[in-house]
Amino acid sequence: MDIKKIIKITVLFVLFSAFLNLNTYAADFDNMYYITHAGGQVENEIGTNSLEALNNSFCYGYRYIEMDFNFTSDENLVCIHDWDEDYFRTGKTAGTVLSLSDFKNSKMLGKFTPLTAEDLSLWLYKKPETYIITDIKENNVEGLKYIAENYSYIKDRIIPQIYNEEEYDDVKALGYDNIIYTLYKLNYNQKTDTKQIVKFAKNHPLYAIVFSSELATENYINELKQSGTKLMTHTVNTVEDAQKMLDMGIDGIYSDYLKENLK
Repeated sequence: MDIKKIIKITVLFVLFSAFLNLNTYAADFDNMYYITHAGGQVENEIGTNSLEALNNSFCYGYRYIEMDFNFTSDENLVCIHDWDEDYFRTGKTAGTVLSLSDFKNSKMLGKFTPLTAEDLSLWLYKKPETYIITDIKENNVEGLKYIAENYSYIKDRIIPQIYNEEEYDDVKALGYDNIIYTLYKLNYNQKTDTKQIVKFAKNHPLYAIVFSSELATENYINELKQSGTKLMTHTVNTVEDAQKMLDMGIDGIYSDYLKENLK
């Protein structure tokens, strides 16, 4: 056989084997019940919402990834936790809402690539069976409308979070089928009013109810289970806490870390 054909066949075999190994590795994770928070972990850093973190989560097999969003000063949606603190060390003044141009020209922690909603939509379009859970810090409904109107081609792989009962109908009307009710913005009395939460969930189909692990007692979980809705907690960053949540009947967790690197 011609040596060039041998080399070509060998290269194709190696690439095919690598592809199979990658998919086998990815399939080892129960991604639906383990959501990487703020894009996931990259180089031991968390909370960056960066392209590198997103790629790292995907390459390790995670297919449910939470991302934070905020609007820029010129009303473009971008992936950043907030403008109030400079803990991402973008080099910009803390508390200043950046323009789209300034945001795109910054670096998270001085080295990681920032993402706009457009960047994220193009990334997601090329990643089948991958889902983004939104955490839009301000103007949630407007942010979800922005995504629905500008990036309808990936809307079916957006799982929006709502922060109160009033947002549900507006978000549903935008065409989102899977909605998460996250309780962290509610006041304490509202968070612990399990009867009302259960009543709401029974009358409004939800993908999940999400709450702080600090609220996760056996009684609280058992009461919410009456809703028949999946229950998840955040943010769980140790093996011990993860096991504790699972033992109490929690269906899944949000974590800053990849499973391999849980503290």
